[in-house]
Order: sequence, then C-alpha cells, then structure tokens
Amino acid sequence: MQSSTGVIRILAVDDHPLLRAGIAALIGTQSDMALVAEASTGREAIETFRAVRPDITLLDLQMPEMSGIDALIAIRSEWPSAKVIVLTTYGGDALAERALKAGA
Repeated sequence: MQSSTGVIRILAVDDHPLLRAGIAALIGTQSDMALVAEASTGREAIETFRAVRPDITLLDLQMPEMSGIDALIAIRSEWPSAKVIVLTTYGGDALAERALKAGA
C-alpha cells in the first residue's frame, strides 16, 4: 500500500531509541519509503497511529505500559485493514503465533 505520492508511510514502534534510529536510517535510504512517526510504548503506538494513519506499522512485541500484541489488537480493532509487521528479538514461536492471530 502506498500513499497518493507513491511513498510508503511507516510508523516505527520500539522502546529502544537506538533500534528506532537504525530503522529510521534504513528507511531513509529508500526513495519509496518515509518514516512518518515513531513511538516507544504500546499506548503511544495507538495514539500515533490515530494521528498519522501510516501505510505500515513496524511494531515491537515487548514494550513497557502495553505490549505490542495488545497495541496490535487495539489498532486492528479500530482499523481492521491496518498493515502491521511485528519485530521481536525473543526466540520461540509463541509470541509470533499470538501476533499472527491478532492480525500481524
């Protein structure tokens, strides 16, 4: 999905500033992508999604205040067509399976 300008608008959500900076740097090298916003908690992810309505959300699963899975469920309940890609460094299939069931 792309905006009318042909640029994929991305929201990056992670509680680690260095990871968000790395994502921003990578996206910044792509002419067809733009980082439109960042958030550091699940609650901020929902508020920011409402404000900017990105084409794609990159969402960490393990965050303070509200987990990425809970944020994903909230986002998808308001916007069923939201495109969300989950990010995690945790091994195992349980979290990934929960994220997929929630709509990632």
